[in-house]
Amino acid sequence: MDEGQAVYIGASGRIGTLLRAVARRVPADASPMLWQFRRPQARGLAHVLWPDLAEVAPLVALCRDRPVRTLFVFAGGTGSADRTDAAAMAANVHLTEAAISAAEAAGIPRVVVASSAAVYGAGRGRAFREDDACAPLDAYGHAKAEMERRCAERAARSGQEICCLRIGNVAGADMLLGSATRHPPGAPPLWLDIYPDGDGPRRSYIGPQSLLRVLLALHRAPGPLPAVLNLAAPHPVGMKALLAAAVVPWRPRPQTDATRQDITLDCGRLTALLPSVGIAASAGAICGEWREAAGKAG
Repeated sequence: MDEGQAVYIGASGRIGTLLRAVARRVPADASPMLWQFRRPQARGLAHVLWPDLAEVAPLVALCRDRPVRTLFVFAGGTGSADRTDAAAMAANVHLTEAAISAAEAAGIPRVVVASSAAVYGAGRGRAFREDDACAPLDAYGHAKAEMERRCAERAARSGQEICCLRIGNVAGADMLLGSATRHPPGAPPLWLDIYPDGDGPRRSYIGPQSLLRVLLALHRAPGPLPAVLNLAAPHPVGMKALLAAAVVPWRPRPQTDATRQDITLDCGRLTALLPSVGIAASAGAICGEWREAAGKAG
């Protein structure tokens, strides 16, 4: 059975740029992914020109020519925008709704939406599970939670298969390693919060290569996919260990409030769904994926 193709919305974003760098190493005839851009591309991976997600015609025309099974929606209002700016963060809701409407019009059966671990809020002393209540702390988290709510309503109303991925930190697109990428030689070391136990923050991470493997496996999965799914490596990593693996200099910033030290995800549901997909788990392996992708990103 033909698995069909997948369309990735947000190819020019931070995560999309890393994923495209990884995808360049995959033989063209082995990858089902088409990358969406707002402007014409002179060269590169197979892509689709779709300037305005509110205009469904480009996607409908694409689906007339070839079967498309999955629409990945990774477009949003993050980028350089202020995560506390509710108006700017509302783009995460509106762009997703437009993309889902386009998928419905084009007859695409599966929509996979990038949500965030930010919907959970502050740490609660254990890893977050998908059935935990959401208590976001900023406008970005609130926007992602509202986006998920509307996705659930749309799925119930239309019968569309919509899966919201509560993604942890993507190495290289995150605040820590992303800052290290832009850290010029000779600049002061990065600040890192250090808590009373002598360690830094612990977070759930995933490298770009592992993320692309997971997305392609979700595209090919028989389904139906869960309505929400935590996405990260099986075990959290310490930011202190990440900086050491990345050979990035840092200086401590003592913290006495340890409530934000551990904000991690329980990814048991993901592991059960995709047991054969390899996901880099150690700080060294995650940094290795980041370095390789960053060296090829363009």
